[in-house]
Amino acid sequence: MFREGTCPKCHQVIQVPDDREKVICMYCGEEIRVDEALGVKEEVKEIDREAYQEYFDKARNELEQVIRTCYNPMENFKKNLYESEFEAYYAGRRELFEALDQVYQNDEHPEESLQKLAEHMIRTAQDELQEIRFKGRRTQRQLDYNFLISVYLVPSMMKYPAEFSEPFADCLIKQWNRTFQTSLGKATYDDINKGFRRKLCYITTAVCEGLDKGTDCAELRLLKAYRDQYMEATPEGRAMVDEYYDIAPTIVKRIEKEADSRKIYQGLYEDYLVPCIHMIQDGQYEACRDTYEEMVLELKNRYMN
Repeated sequence: MFREGTCPKCHQVIQVPDDREKVICMYCGEEIRVDEALGVKEEVKEIDREAYQEYFDKARNELEQVIRTCYNPMENFKKNLYESEFEAYYAGRRELFEALDQVYQNDEHPEESLQKLAEHMIRTAQDELQEIRFKGRRTQRQLDYNFLISVYLVPSMMKYPAEFSEPFADCLIKQWNRTFQTSLGKATYDDINKGFRRKLCYITTAVCEGLDKGTDCAELRLLKAYRDQYMEATPEGRAMVDEYYDIAPTIVKRIEKEADSRKIYQGLYEDYLVPCIHMIQDGQYEACRDTYEEMVLELKNRYMN
């Protein structure tokens, strides 16, 4: 019987027989273990104190690398790329998850150890942020960390078949939110992937389609990432987004009925969306939120009253 797996070497999705121990990857030609391709964790064996410390240090160092190697995680967060990016990230963090699993299974007080590891990761992030001189770049890096944790790291943990996954995800998110005053949530890969099929940026999407830019243009991707990783990171921002999705579909339908809808979209693009994009690129996130809110308020007054 063949099952879908992921090559731990090249990260391609492959079909592997579950009745064999090893196979040759058809993409990279490397010999791989079937259990690794299928994401089956090895049986955890009882270890001595020295070995335990090695695993703890391994997990500690790997969590440092999660922060230190965080570069533009939003870049490939697209409907047609997210699956492969996520699988590559998941495969690349196998050593971290194995080390966390060993720590959790061989500690008398595993929750305390997980807390120490989460605190170390957060201190690493704080140290990295303090090294960034300019506020705008520092804010962008903070957003990158938020995005990486909520879209790649935590969903990867939730996918890994081990007892530590839920407790460590909960511990990390709780401490991260408390330290950085954010509101990251715990989502699985399936939760996030399904999100590509809902919660469209109605007005922005309509503008881009109305101007023949398509639904995967750079403007739309940037504003979606801003919505997900900045607006929804606070209760106030989420409340604004929720209100927006209550009224935006009606606004778009009424614009579409206008004879000069293309002219309306062109005006929205030039007066609001382009300035918002420049503000995001310059790290002026609050100003972008105010500008977008001003656009929605104008449209609400024009089409909802």
